[in-house]
Amino acid sequence: MGNPIKSIKTWFFELIEDAVGVRAMKQFKSEEGKQIQSKNEIKKK
Repeated sequence: MGNPIKSIKTWFFELIEDAVGVRAMKQFKSEEGKQIQSKNEIKKK
């Protein structure tokens, strides 16, 4: 069985995509990825 938290997160993001549109979610995910990458770079220092 897969990770239930990941399943819920996937379902939640798909629900939001339906509500606000795919383009807005792509931008959100891109910004979220940049934020995570920035945090990782800070931890390395």
